[in-house]
Amino acid sequence: MKSLSKQGLWFVVVGSAAAATHFSCLVLLVQYAKLLPVIANPMAFLCGFVVSFTGHYRFTFSQTGYTWLQALWRWFCSSLTGFALNQILFMAGINWFGNQAYWWLWFIVTAIVMVLSFLLGKFWAFNEKVSHETSHD
Repeated sequence: MKSLSKQGLWFVVVGSAAAATHFSCLVLLVQYAKLLPVIANPMAFLCGFVVSFTGHYRFTFSQTGYTWLQALWRWFCSSLTGFALNQILFMAGINWFGNQAYWWLWFIVTAIVMVLSFLLGKFWAFNEKVSHETSHD
């Protein structure tokens, strides 16, 4: 149980850093590049993904049996799934509340998707490989 709480703590720390990167990029792209929030969000996601993968591979799920390339592919698929849900909810919120509500919508949507991301990371993307070799003794 101690290992799970440490893993959960790292997930929150790394996830917060990745989310801060994502959100900062989103705001910069909307405010200074004058992009629509629904266009800026995928670009900002990619920036946050770099922080997310690096931190989770090194700290949160460091016991993975996968090479960094295998884990990268799996985490990208997991993150893309989470982002697809994020973007659908984000676009629906923008549609209902308008572009000016993008910042608080982003926080709500991110909180909802965070649980899915942890589960996909723990049980698939960074899942410890189980050896299925049998002994011939």
